[in-house]
Amino acid sequence: MTQPFTGLLAYPITPLTHDGEPGLGALATLVRNAARAGVAGTTVLATSGAGVTFDRAERRAVVEAAVEAAREGEAAGETMLVNVAVSAASTREVVHLAKDAQQAGADGLLLAPFAYLPLSDREVRTLFVAVAESSTLPVCFYNKPLQTQYDVLPDTLVFLAENANVVAVKETMRRDNAAGRVRQLRDSVGAAFSIGLSADVQLLAELPAVDAWHSGLAALLPQDYAKVWREAPSGSAPGPELDRLQTLARKLSQLPHAIGALHALAECLGVPTSGPRGPFAAATEEEAATLRQAIGL
Repeated sequence: MTQPFTGLLAYPITPLTHDGEPGLGALATLVRNAARAGVAGTTVLATSGAGVTFDRAERRAVVEAAVEAAREGEAAGETMLVNVAVSAASTREVVHLAKDAQQAGADGLLLAPFAYLPLSDREVRTLFVAVAESSTLPVCFYNKPLQTQYDVLPDTLVFLAENANVVAVKETMRRDNAAGRVRQLRDSVGAAFSIGLSADVQLLAELPAVDAWHSGLAALLPQDYAKVWREAPSGSAPGPELDRLQTLARKLSQLPHAIGALHALAECLGVPTSGPRGPFAAATEEEAATLRQAIGL
């Protein structure tokens, strides 16, 4: 099996029907398109997928649809892993979601230590150990200090690698000295541990040489993003794909409601979806027009 949490990892939105239910057919199309483009893995129900707005049964249905869609391409050699974000407000709920993901056929878990108050290092370690005791799936630590007010320590990652089946970390490039942070983590966790980065604007500007790129935009334009990922190590001259992605990433970053903007961009690209569930706000018509202009529509 492909090493989990390496390569280009796409984070799709969870499309919604006009009555606000998960659009499983549209999600399956996004997953199949990513597999055909050569994306290494897709992660459903993360930030881009607004997982926290869905109940347990809905999350299970989303995972099942994504897994089924990914498996359809295996006969044609389109192998792609399906990972599932399982963050929730209580350990009990996270454990339930982890079990559901494994039973539905997922390949890995993504977990951010989410709570209504910032968690201590002890609490974070206990959470991840509890997940490891309930599931055998490999886990990627989703480090998002701006949102969670918790910034994982290298020593904690080492502990989790040894005791909680954590094999990867997703870091953001929206931090001071991201390159120094990557070196610090690598020195601590070793070469076998996957270190990945997110934040499309910075990823596409710097094309960092790390184990993984985590991207919501890659789920909507997988062919362009996969080409950029493949060519980045060679130092090839930027092509139209990179220019297009950079333009869209900048436009998205300038809009006030990130999840609503992703849904609007998806609609522009022919993905049937309504705006996200509240409390996330839908893009305005003016914002959608800006995105249409950015992609030449």
